[in-house]
Amino acid sequence: MADTLRAAGAMCGVLIAAGLVSRLCPKDKMLGFVRGLVALALIASLCAAVISVDWEWPVAPDEMGENQELNEYMEDQYIAAAREEVESYIKGLLASAGIEAKKIRADIHITEDNSISCTKASLTFAFDSEARRARALLESVLEGVPLEVTADGA
Repeated sequence: MADTLRAAGAMCGVLIAAGLVSRLCPKDKMLGFVRGLVALALIASLCAAVISVDWEWPVAPDEMGENQELNEYMEDQYIAAAREEVESYIKGLLASAGIEAKKIRADIHITEDNSISCTKASLTFAFDSEARRARALLESVLEGVPLEVTADGA
């Protein structure tokens, strides 16, 4: 707002100076040149005032709702991708020992700094022997993560 007032004051000063010059100058080509120069200064001053204004474009409430929905969708997709990554990591660990799980479910937690940690792993195996081997392997690798290892015998 202060810039606009300064620009308006400058325009008033230029107009007053132009009025004085037009009264003092003879009415010939010099007066036309001074008028053109004053017009150019006024246009430049007006353009500078328009450019320097901070334009704030209000966001409609329905647009913010769409952004919120988009943010929630992206967060859900990020969590699903992180869960799949942890589950594939566990599947890879088991594959290195020659064990195949029927079902793997990993619960994860994402902190404020976007680090991902596994909070619980649930695994189902066809045979009890595979379940015991998998528990021994995963307990040594996933320290501090609660494991739920079951065998359904099918």
